[in-house]
Amino acid sequence: MKKHLFLAALLCAALSASAQNSLQSALPLLQKNNRTAAENQRVLQIFRSSKDPDTVFAAGASLVKNPPSKVQEPALFNLVLKNDDALKQTFAAVIITAMGAVYEELTPVLQNALQSKDLVLRSYAAGAYGIINPNDQNYALDVVRLYAYDPAFAVRSLNVLTDDAKAQLKYLKQAASSADDNTRAAAAAWLTSLHSEGAAKQLLKMAKTETVPSVQSQIATGLAKNRAYTLAAVAKELRRDYNSPAAATYALALGFMTGNAVDTVRKGLLSANKNERINAARAAAYMAGVLSNPDAFTYTSDRAFDTGLLKSLIPQLKVLVQTGDENVRIYAQNTLTQIEKLMN
Repeated sequence: MKKHLFLAALLCAALSASAQNSLQSALPLLQKNNRTAAENQRVLQIFRSSKDPDTVFAAGASLVKNPPSKVQEPALFNLVLKNDDALKQTFAAVIITAMGAVYEELTPVLQNALQSKDLVLRSYAAGAYGIINPNDQNYALDVVRLYAYDPAFAVRSLNVLTDDAKAQLKYLKQAASSADDNTRAAAAAWLTSLHSEGAAKQLLKMAKTETVPSVQSQIATGLAKNRAYTLAAVAKELRRDYNSPAAATYALALGFMTGNAVDTVRKGLLSANKNERINAARAAAYMAGVLSNPDAFTYTSDRAFDTGLLKSLIPQLKVLVQTGDENVRIYAQNTLTQIEKLMN
């Protein structure tokens, strides 16, 4: 998942000019990792003094990710005891828990936040609540959603709730079928990180039904990063109707696999099955897009080598442009265009 998704969401919100300026000016500090003690003190000051809810939220989430020193605990408890700002109350309780302490006295504040309609706030509250109340697993799916915003805190919380790998996978599977897009995306991202056969099977299952592009992209990333378990299964799915959302997910996954999937794509281009030829061409086009991206190192260890492998598909693509039916020709030509852009 991209870092600080919550900050991006905040920036898209309709803010007053003064509030927007306040948040914009604070963002570089809030997004900074490995802050000094003085910088963390400044973030804590922003959290305590700001009256803008979005700035409070962003500063609070930042302090969960980079907790202040233990000496700040009394000041944070003072915020918890005040009942005139529920948002600061909640985040102060979450920050204290992120600092390593476990105080049952924080439970009522967190329970109130768990009833919030704000799913992101509820996720943070669930993370802290699970650490303090490990016998109550009713909010495990909210903890899974937290992975989209703070993976480390989410993992810590779920590990406290249960250290059994099978039980954790059960919660991830439940989250994978949630009606909430962000929860499914978080589940896919978490499954991706496990690099296990069981997690890979769940990602393959998600790919069959997912229709939301942002979640499809996360699933495709997961399939690519677990290709030892998924490549053969994804290759079989190239025969799906090329107009289906699932076909797009599988093609994108092959694109993310870059050079490791070139042989699979080549076989698809040579197939007698129209859907397989089109989906293979799409995968090659996605591959060209990935390799032309400055962040290509995320998906390839040798960009030049993988680009050379991709270029080896040009003869098959040219044949399809000359001999395929109209739809096949369109996809093949588009792929050639993308490869040419990569080469220039």
